[in-house]
Amino acid sequence: LAATGGKYFFNLVKEGDSVMFATDDENERQLWIQAIYRATGQTHKPVPPSKNISGNVDRARKHGLDEFVSVEPWKVNHAELFALLQSKSLDYRMKDSYVSLGWFSPSQMFILDEYCARYGVRGCHRHLCYLSDLLDRAEQGIIIDPAIVHYSYAFCCCHVFGNTQDTNIRTVLVDERQMFMGIRQRLYALLEKQITEFRYYFPFGRPEGALKLTLGLLERVLMKDTGAPASAEEVREVIRRCLEQAALVNYARISEYAAIESKRRTLICVSNLISAVVLDIIIYFSFCH
Repeated sequence: LAATGGKYFFNLVKEGDSVMFATDDENERQLWIQAIYRATGQTHKPVPPSKNISGNVDRARKHGLDEFVSVEPWKVNHAELFALLQSKSLDYRMKDSYVSLGWFSPSQMFILDEYCARYGVRGCHRHLCYLSDLLDRAEQGIIIDPAIVHYSYAFCCCHVFGNTQDTNIRTVLVDERQMFMGIRQRLYALLEKQITEFRYYFPFGRPEGALKLTLGLLERVLMKDTGAPASAEEVREVIRRCLEQAALVNYARISEYAAIESKRRTLICVSNLISAVVLDIIIYFSFCH
């Protein structure tokens, strides 16, 4: 009946036999029920459901969500579904990357919070998937606010290594720890690249405060597993190595630009010389005549 355009349904039952009818309009369904009620002389008048269940089911069926609506929640891996939902939400949000910078909108945050609360998605898993999505985009050169990366990384770091201030007992899954270690390595490599090429990632100190936040995030990544901060000498050594590499990169690019400019000037000089020679030949030929 739904395939033929039916949207609103009602049943007729007689001596154990059930017949289902469908209409495409709720008022039409009510008129049919009233007509059948008068014709059969029933003692109790049928009352339509208070909630528009048929309309909801029809919309779910229309968008291909009927399977997800009818499935039992405990039969679904909500951790995987949430990771997909969060990734798609971030894709939509990053269509305007200069406004978003990796932050979700309030309405998106409400939906994600509600999903986690309703289906028991672990907070560490949520932030790990978020970090992975942010790193995927940052590695492609998309601008991501270091503050949101720092926040999510700090949350996962405290959860994995148990460096929280409270005395609550928390569990850490093996998959979460392995995923965190992979994200840690990726984040360290990304920060080294951004600091090395700071002239291109943070031109003229823009976005404002981003370079300072990036250095703060580097200190967080260099922290020991016990929660002890990295020594100042260790942080300086990493920054010194990045700056040395930055000097090499800048020198190579300037040299390349100078070589191109020199080649262009040489070509101009050669072109001018050829033009002068051709002009002299033309003048000599004019004297011969």
